[in-house]
Amino acid sequence: MGKRKDVTIYDIARAAGVAPSTVSRAFNSPSRVSAKTLANIHAVARNLGFHTEGSTYWDDDGPTALGIVVRNTGNLVYSDIITGFQTGATREGYSVIVVASDSNTRQEERAIDTIVPHVAGIAFPATRLSQRAIARYERTLPIVLVNRVSPGHNCVVADIAGGMTATFEHLTSLGHRELLYLSGSDESWVNAMRWRMIREIAPHYGLSVYQLKARGSGVDSGAAVAGEWINRPVSAVIAFNDFVAIGFMQALQRAGYRVPGDVSVIGIDNSAICRLTLPALTSLSSGGALIGEKAAELLIWQARNRSNTKRGLHKVPAELTVRESTGLNEPTNSRTAYA
Repeated sequence: MGKRKDVTIYDIARAAGVAPSTVSRAFNSPSRVSAKTLANIHAVARNLGFHTEGSTYWDDDGPTALGIVVRNTGNLVYSDIITGFQTGATREGYSVIVVASDSNTRQEERAIDTIVPHVAGIAFPATRLSQRAIARYERTLPIVLVNRVSPGHNCVVADIAGGMTATFEHLTSLGHRELLYLSGSDESWVNAMRWRMIREIAPHYGLSVYQLKARGSGVDSGAAVAGEWINRPVSAVIAFNDFVAIGFMQALQRAGYRVPGDVSVIGIDNSAICRLTLPALTSLSSGGALIGEKAAELLIWQARNRSNTKRGLHKVPAELTVRESTGLNEPTNSRTAYA
């Protein structure tokens, strides 16, 4: 009996009823092929005995890893999300592949294309990929958006409205009637949603609200706007994140102001750094590990129920942890409203 001829992509293309170029994309850039076509090509390849180094298509059970793409692995918020994601994945027998995109969308897409054949789904915490790019990946495998809402996708976010309500209840119980929000990037969905919730909910608690752009998300960004508060003080401040809050608070302290005596300061994320400041920082959770865990659960459910197209918005609690940076309002005579 003669030796069996090696199977080529042309043999697979004929058997699958597709072009050879489509077969090539299925193995080299699977995100560019629909899930139905990809499954058909993989099934034909498996039946014909085709094998390429590193491929996973011959495994009837599919990949047993989940991917998560983050812009900055050094950010404490992403660390919490990854921890929760790992917990949710491990519970169901999945491993985790973490991809760092360094805030570069082109680099992010290249990295995702590399891991697509090896994961059952991908979570995107606060991605800035275009709608077109997101839709392209979901044609191939399940995805979940984290801290971003987009119709037609499974999305996991913190309950911002609930968190802000608890925050306003705390501030008004201390006698505060004015609130300044130190906002983050204009490109951030969660930043825009926080400001929207502040504007909608705060008036119900008798709070006048103002916004001041911190123009960044780090300690230096918070410190840079402290001078503007000094010129026009407000009794309570909520910052885009804990780092902005800490930078703002420390700059005021260096200028001789008291926290919370002259101003109460609240951060967002409730990261470990909140306990290392003097005073310890009151902070609103942004979901953290709970969001990561829920994202993993949704990906696994989608991977096991590929024929189910149901998608929706999923919220996790956002809880306020009160520490020493908030206190009773001590009115001054120099309050001037922000524009």
